[in-house]
Amino acid sequence: MSRFFRWWMNILGILALGFGVDDLWAAGTGQGISGEVFWQFISFVLLVILLARFLKKPLRSFLGQRQEAIKNSFEQAARKESESQKQHEEWGKKLGIMSQEIADLHQRISQEGEAERKRILEHAREEGDRIRKQAQLAAEQEVKKARAALRKEMVDLSLELAEKILQAATQPQDQERLVKEFIGQMGELR
Repeated sequence: MSRFFRWWMNILGILALGFGVDDLWAAGTGQGISGEVFWQFISFVLLVILLARFLKKPLRSFLGQRQEAIKNSFEQAARKESESQKQHEEWGKKLGIMSQEIADLHQRISQEGEAERKRILEHAREEGDRIRKQAQLAAEQEVKKARAALRKEMVDLSLELAEKILQAATQPQDQERLVKEFIGQMGELR
């Protein structure tokens, strides 16, 4: 049996009960239902039947569409919540990755800075050693020059002193003898 048929049967049952019980419908006189009340009741029942008949499909359609719209809204809200949760997790992961990258970059920069500092120190040591060696060579050369100059001056002074001593000690005969000896030695060398 369809629901519509059952609904009609319920209405007819209520009407049959109402017409069968005089005390229920009587206006206190025991005469039963008056004609006016009866037709009002019939009009009301027919109005309800007609409204149910003609408004059933549009009302059902409207309520179905409304239910579907609410369902879609809930689904869309759930989807957006899921998407926002995924996006939140994704951004959390990206933030974690970026934090790790920043820490790695900081560590790499520190290591590169330390390596650069060591390289600069090593270069400075090498440069210092090179400058020290150059200074030592320059000092040695200056010492050699000074020694050579000192020797030359000593030789010059010695020669000058020897010349003065010889001049003072030598007589003109000694000079002739020395010149002859010198010429003799030169002749032998030839």
